[in-house]
Amino acid sequence: MSRSAWVCQFFFATALSLVFSLATLATTVTLGSARDATLISDSSSQLALGAAYNIYAGRVGDQGGGTLRRGLIQFNFQGIPPGSIVTSVQLKLYMSQAQSGAFAVSLKKSLLSWGEGTSFAFGGGGAPAKPGDATWINRFYPDVPWPTPGGEFSTAASASANVNGVGWYTWGSTARIVADVQEWVDSPAMNLGWGLLGNEVVLQSAKRFESREAGSNNPQLIVMFTPPPANPADINGDGVVNGIDLAIVLGAWDTSNPTADINNDGFVDGIDLAIVLAAW
Repeated sequence: MSRSAWVCQFFFATALSLVFSLATLATTVTLGSARDATLISDSSSQLALGAAYNIYAGRVGDQGGGTLRRGLIQFNFQGIPPGSIVTSVQLKLYMSQAQSGAFAVSLKKSLLSWGEGTSFAFGGGGAPAKPGDATWINRFYPDVPWPTPGGEFSTAASASANVNGVGWYTWGSTARIVADVQEWVDSPAMNLGWGLLGNEVVLQSAKRFESREAGSNNPQLIVMFTPPPANPADINGDGVVNGIDLAIVLGAWDTSNPTADINNDGFVDGIDLAIVLAAW
C-alpha cells in the first residue's frame, strides 16, 4: 500500500471512529411533570383536583364515602432529541400521607387525552370542577366525556410499586415503561400520560403524592437515552453535509479555526477533510 493510500485510509478510519464514539454517548435527564390531576368518584362526578398540591390513588375511608381516587400524570419529552433510543425510565413520586398499610400502586398508560384545570382543594375531597378539568366522567369538563367513567387506561401496568409509609417511591425501569416513553419520544401526539391506580377494594387504602404544584418533592421522571448520531461534518448546522461544509474546511486549512477543526486536535487538516468526505 502506498503512503498516500495509507494516509487516506487512516483519515477515513479516524473520521468514522469519531462519528461512532459520538453516537454511543448515553444521556440522562430528569423531567418534572407537565400536568397532573386526580379523578374522584363522588356522587356528582363533578369534583376535581386539577391545581391541587397532591394527587391521589386508591379508595378512601368511610368518612369520604369509600369513593375512589385515580391519579393522572404526564411529562413533556421535547428535551429529548427525535431519533433517540430510550434505555431506562424511572418515575419517582413522594408519598406524603396515607393510612398505614402497604398497597400496590400501578402505572397504566392513558388511552385518551385529559385536562388539568384550576380546581383546588387542600384535601382529597376535591373542589367543584373548572373548565378543562379531568373529572370521573369528563376528560375535559364540562362536556368532553370519558367513554367509561373513571378514565381509559391500558389493561397491563407499565410499572407497579408497593407503597407504605411516607417517602419516595420508584416505578420502573421495566420494558413497558421504557416502551411507553420511546413511543412518546418518537410520536409526541401519542403522549397521553399515565394513570396512577391504587388498591380500589380496601377502604382507607388511598395514597397521597405530591403534585407539580406542591413546591417541593415534585414528581420526577428519570430518562436515560442514547441520542441520535451527531454529524460533526455538518459544520454550518443546516442538516446536510455538502460543498458549504467542505468550503469551510478548505478555507480554514492549516489553521486552528475552531469551527472547521472538527476533531478538536488544534489544526484544520486532512482528518477534518476526511470527516466531511466520509459524511458527504
